[in-house]
Amino acid sequence: MSKYDVIFSGLSIGKHEFVFEIDDKFFEQFDYSEIKHGNLSATIELNRLSTSMIAKITIKGNVVTVCDRCLDDVTVGMEYEGAMLIKYGESDENTDSDDEIIYINRGEDTINFAQYIYDSIGISLPVQRLHPDESQCNEEMIKILKKLTVN
Repeated sequence: MSKYDVIFSGLSIGKHEFVFEIDDKFFEQFDYSEIKHGNLSATIELNRLSTSMIAKITIKGNVVTVCDRCLDDVTVGMEYEGAMLIKYGESDENTDSDDEIIYINRGEDTINFAQYIYDSIGISLPVQRLHPDESQCNEEMIKILKKLTVN
């Protein structure tokens, strides 16, 4: 997963852009991933400030997951835009910490964005993942569903 590292120690103050291609190998690294395949691009614009950094993350592309209606594979398009503040120092019970703020020690020089990218893709998927038209679903499964449906 070091492929998704951003080494910031040598970066000058200002904006820097990093682009990561997200493919099947990326999703294989996560146990129990509901995403079978993917073809996405993640762009991270890292704005290095004197005492912190701001990362703006944009992810676009397609993933293959299971259709909620017929259980066959369905391709779902997704887009995500988010930002996080990266501060120097350690997080403790006196600091407000959430998914949009991460703390790094002064000696660190690398941030790995793999988990953040994965989580962002997951929350960007629609709640219901269906083929756009029922006619694209597995015919046998649709027959079984209609047989079991109570009117």
